Amino acid sequence: MTYDTDDVEAPATPWDALTFFCFVATTALCLCFIFAGMMYRLGVPTDPEEFLVTNFIVSAGVAFPTAILAAQHDFKLRVNQRLLKRLAATDPLTGLLNRRFFKRHAAETLERMQRSGETAGLIIFDLDFFKKVNDRYGHSFGDYVLREVAHIAHSELRGPFDRLGRWGGEEFVVLLSDVTLEQAEAVSERLRYQISAKPISDGQYEAQITASFGVVVLNKDSDLHKLLDEADAALISAKRGGRNRVEFAA
Repeated sequence: MTYDTDDVEAPATPWDALTFFCFVATTALCLCFIFAGMMYRLGVPTDPEEFLVTNFIVSAGVAFPTAILAAQHDFKLRVNQRLLKRLAATDPLTGLLNRRFFKRHAAETLERMQRSGETAGLIIFDLDFFKKVNDRYGHSFGDYVLREVAHIAHSELRGPFDRLGRWGGEEFVVLLSDVTLEQAEAVSERLRYQISAKPISDGQYEAQITASFGVVVLNKDSDLHKLLDEADAALISAKRGGRNRVEFAA
C-alpha cells in the first residue's frame, strides 16, 4: 500500500497508449501517402485509382500493426518509469513518503507559503520502547507494527492536504497544511490517542504501542532545517517527560 504519492506523477493510462497509437498510425499513413504521391508524380502507376486503393491497403497494413506495437512499448515504458519514480519517493516497508521526498515536498510547501502567507504544522513522532517490541516479538512483528501505525496515522489526516512520511526507523513525520498552533496540537493529540487506543495484534502477537510527539509551527519565513531540529528537540523533551505525550518547540 502506498500513501500520499499522487504528486509524484500521474499513473500511465490506456488513454496514453491510445493517443500514442493515433500519433504513430497517422504519421505512418502520412509518410506512405507522401511516398505514393511522389511515385504518382514520377508516373509509376498505370492505373491511378487502382494504385491509390492498393497504396491505402498496404499503408494501413503497415501503419496499424506498427502503431499497435509502438503504443504497447510506449505504454509499458511509461508504466515502468512512473513505477520507478514512485518507488524512489516512498518507503518500501510502510508505503509512506521517504525522508528525501518528504523534505522536498516540505520545501515546496514553504515556497508556496511565502506567496500565500499561510502557516503549517510540522510533527515528528517516535514509537515508545519500540526496541523492546523487536527484541521480544521479532522484527517481522515490528515491521507489522510500523505498517499499522502508518495506516492509523494516515487515516487521521486530511488526504491530499497533509503529508505523512517515515523519517527513519520508528520515527514518522507529518506536515499539516494551513493550520494554527491549536489545530496542530489537536491533530497531534488525536494521533497520539489513536495509536495508543488499543493493542496492535497480527493474530499471533499483541503489543500496546504509544508514541511521543514533537510539534512546531511553520510560517513563510521559516527555515526548514532549523524547524526540523526544533521539532526533534521537542520530541526528545516529550521522551524525557514520560513518553506518550505531545511537546511543542520552545
